[in-house]
Amino acid sequence: MGTIGCVAGNPPQVSVVIPTYNRSNLLSRALRSATRQEIDTVEFIVVDDGSTDSTCDVVNAAIEIDPRIRYIYQDNQGPAVARNSGMVVSVGKYVTFLDSDDEYLPTHLSLRTEFMDMRSDIQMIHGGLEVVNGSSMVPDFYRPGEMIDLRECAVGATFFFRRSMIDLVGLFEHREYGEDTEYFARAQKLAKVERVHWPTYRYFRNTSNSIVSAEIQRNADNDIRMVELGGIEPPSISR
Repeated sequence: MGTIGCVAGNPPQVSVVIPTYNRSNLLSRALRSATRQEIDTVEFIVVDDGSTDSTCDVVNAAIEIDPRIRYIYQDNQGPAVARNSGMVVSVGKYVTFLDSDDEYLPTHLSLRTEFMDMRSDIQMIHGGLEVVNGSSMVPDFYRPGEMIDLRECAVGATFFFRRSMIDLVGLFEHREYGEDTEYFARAQKLAKVERVHWPTYRYFRNTSNSIVSAEIQRNADNDIRMVELGGIEPPSISR
């Protein structure tokens, strides 16, 4: 696993982990949205999970423009391990994620940073989705035959938490499916978690080569990145 890039200027308030796999055609959009945030004390950690396309070239070109971007390459190990690789090298006060086929609106990080700075009693927040190019309704794992709004789910890409959560809750577990749900349930048991409602995370539903497409396929027709994990209680989603 190699890394390129460095953190410029002051220590970052936020570390944004961007896992990717063979998405060179989409990664530039995600990086543009991330680097154009209202706050600039941010580091961006692109974790390339074994891509065989031109992802490395795309990231190196972006680093030339913005040295806040860091690049890590690893053998293909799946989205949970990719997120973990970024988390363990991050240095920000807060840690969050951006899937490489999605994008942020310009206020995404500033709204969450300001909220967390004011609410020292909260360790993690989640939520705030705008679903793009598709229905927001997805199959509900716990109620077969029923649908649930994706915006009511705990979607891992929207998790935004204090660095202390890495020691308190740990890293994502590599599972056949349900990695986000398992982490969320674990976090709820150990920390105060709240939902926020600013729809500043643009979640694209029309990506054919999603980093978790294989995971989705294994869970039959449940077309959702955050797949509920059978065998554990449904997490209580704060509203």
